[in-house]
Amino acid sequence: MKKILFIAIALCTLGVATSQVALKNKTYRNKNKDRFSIKDNVVYYDAKPLAKYQTKSYSLDNGELTEEYNLLMIENKIDNKQVIGDLIDFISERHQGAEVEVEINAEGSDFKL
Repeated sequence: MKKILFIAIALCTLGVATSQVALKNKTYRNKNKDRFSIKDNVVYYDAKPLAKYQTKSYSLDNGELTEEYNLLMIENKIDNKQVIGDLIDFISERHQGAEVEVEINAEGSDFKL
């Protein structure tokens, strides 16, 4: 009986610790989203132009209509690639789960093809 109680307490403790780590990561991501803003068709990051909307399209994915947005990075010299992930999250949340693609001009970019 003591073994079962010990295992139950250990699992409960592990579950609480895991959920706290997940909440900390979510808080970081939400803080980062506050750094984005949009004016006309340009997305700004810390008040600097980062990307612009290029296209909005629709496609059928397994019979379901899918909304898609395509953005082009204005600034292709980015030190932190996480900004691109955060940009995708921000746009996807703004357009309620739409698929988002970000294009980066390879010429003069830090991203080699």
